[in-house]
Amino acid sequence: MFLMENGIDVDSIVPDNELEEEIIADIKAGRSKEVITRCPPEPSGYWYIGHAKAWTINFETAQKFGGKTVLRMDDSNPMKEEGEFAESYMADLEWLGFKPEKFVYASEEYFDEIYKIAEKMIQNGDAYVCELSAEEVSANRGTLTEPGKESPYRNRTPEENLKLFREMRDGKYPDGSKTLRAKIDMAHPNINMRDPVMYKISRQHHYRVGDKWCIWPQYDFVHPMEDCLEGTTYSLCDKGFQDHRVVYEWFVEHGWGRKYAPKQREFSRVVLENVLTGKRYLKQLVKGGYVNGWDDPRFPTLVGIRRRGYTAKAVKDFVKSVGWGSTIEVTVPYSALEYYVREDLNKIATRAMVVLDPLKVLITNYEGSEEVLIDNNPNDENAGNHKATFGNCIYIEREDFSDNPPPKYNRLVEGGIVRLKGAYIIKCNKVIYAENGDIDHLECEYIPNTKSGNDTSGIKCKGTIHFVSADNCFEITVREFKNLVKAEYKTPSKALADGTPIEELLEPNSMVEKKALAENFLKNAKVEDKFQFMRKGYYCVDKDSTKDNLIFNSTISLKDGFKPQK
Repeated sequence: MFLMENGIDVDSIVPDNELEEEIIADIKAGRSKEVITRCPPEPSGYWYIGHAKAWTINFETAQKFGGKTVLRMDDSNPMKEEGEFAESYMADLEWLGFKPEKFVYASEEYFDEIYKIAEKMIQNGDAYVCELSAEEVSANRGTLTEPGKESPYRNRTPEENLKLFREMRDGKYPDGSKTLRAKIDMAHPNINMRDPVMYKISRQHHYRVGDKWCIWPQYDFVHPMEDCLEGTTYSLCDKGFQDHRVVYEWFVEHGWGRKYAPKQREFSRVVLENVLTGKRYLKQLVKGGYVNGWDDPRFPTLVGIRRRGYTAKAVKDFVKSVGWGSTIEVTVPYSALEYYVREDLNKIATRAMVVLDPLKVLITNYEGSEEVLIDNNPNDENAGNHKATFGNCIYIEREDFSDNPPPKYNRLVEGGIVRLKGAYIIKCNKVIYAENGDIDHLECEYIPNTKSGNDTSGIKCKGTIHFVSADNCFEITVREFKNLVKAEYKTPSKALADGTPIEELLEPNSMVEKKALAENFLKNAKVEDKFQFMRKGYYCVDKDSTKDNLIFNSTISLKDGFKPQK
């Protein structure tokens, strides 16, 4: 038995991936006493599906070892950041079921210390002030096969560099005129190591610290320093940052320079087919008015899919099914995510009868009305039931009757029978047509002694359909969705990079509203309540609903052919 300080027996932990194997080895070797991860979003947009994998890995890895996770706003880019985005992240984490150990803004918590670290690196000869423009820096960086060219300002004395850096901080120089760069190796095979920029001059008002700073630390420098100051033991990020790991380790060594040091480790990214992700693209859709905000139900943002009716459990089950991964990207069909949504909703969604395309049915041999019981969820023995009504005027789905039925059609036809869910078997005696030739309504009779749960007739009936009674229904609005991106664009971000206009990617009429009839049981539904409209699909109450107009978003169909790999 090998116990951690928190009392957890390391030998009892079964690793699920190579990271957990490394953590166990580190703990036994005495390198790590606890597991601390961090969630470091840049508040420049709303989180989307890919972020859910990052946060699930960070939080659940720490939880598995009895550790903790810090939520840190990595807010060092005032040109992109807004308070609205930062505030949304706490709500997203709460929805996912994750609670950070603490919540900090890097700009308030760490920037003073990070500035001191930069001064120390200057004094140690590890950083210098450069006066090359951004274009010149890029031109001198070299290529994968050719070394870069050293800046003519690279060999200033530490004293000169410190004086210039302090003057940069004090606002003596114009924006973009000088940078602080790490002094590493302009011939390094990894281009990221060729004297990366640590600070830029940029007079931008910051949403948290106002105008305190006119110089801003850059990602490759600020990120590892924040991890060090925070006590992070494992800095977990997607493999898009893999080439930056050597830069991360160099800054930890030369900037932090202490025995304790965090490790950066990378996992594969999740790419969903036919789904446009990436903050800059999503922001373009929002600002261009192509969608109704960041929480549009067609959007892959967490606020969007939550509004659509997806569950946090389904999202986490999906990203865990993808696994840690050893490649840069894992491309999966969207139906893989939908599989887990459907699996969860089948267990938790309340059943209700809703007729989306009503066809009136008159029961000619019945007077009055009576109650019938509908199970709220047959998969949950504690879900109970609710009361619906059978009467002499009901509505069924128009597609549940055919005057020209195809083979093996087990629903209602003229002269045929069908069972009404929870109620009686009915027989269609007559079809009444409107002047334009469409079916106006049906005249049917109910068959006594065939009520569900008390059928003594001995009649065998192959089909069962849902219905609503005219005296026990009300009108609702249903929003049906198509995928936002046209089916032919499997990788829409690549299409955009190749020059395809964003409007060309988008499916026309991807959201359609229509009216439907729902049993009165749904009148008390609240925003985000989830239902299975029997035989139709899963739906969720939308936030746009009013007392007089309940709106339901179509979440997902009842069935799909996707099967997860075991």
